[in-house]
Amino acid sequence: MLEITAGRHPHLLLPTFDALGGGPSGIDVRKVVETAIAPWINTGIAHCQAGVGQVGAGVVQTPLACFVQALEAFATAYL
Repeated sequence: MLEITAGRHPHLLLPTFDALGGGPSGIDVRKVVETAIAPWINTGIAHCQAGVGQVGAGVVQTPLACFVQALEAFATAYL
C-alpha cells in the first residue's frame, strides 16, 4: 500500500510498522493508475439490529478502471 498512498499516518500505528512509523494512509489515484496497483477493500456488514453482530464479511480488489475514470474526471474538471 505504501506504493499507492500519500504517506504514513502518524497516529495509525500498526505492529508490523513499529520501527517505520504509521501505516499507509491516503490512497493517491495518480499513483494507483501509474503503478497499476489497485487497493484491496476489507468489507463488513453489520446487522440492522444493535447487538446482533456482523452478518457478512469479505475482501475484494477494486477494479483499476475505477481509478482510471476518476483520474480522467479529475483532469477534466480541474486541469
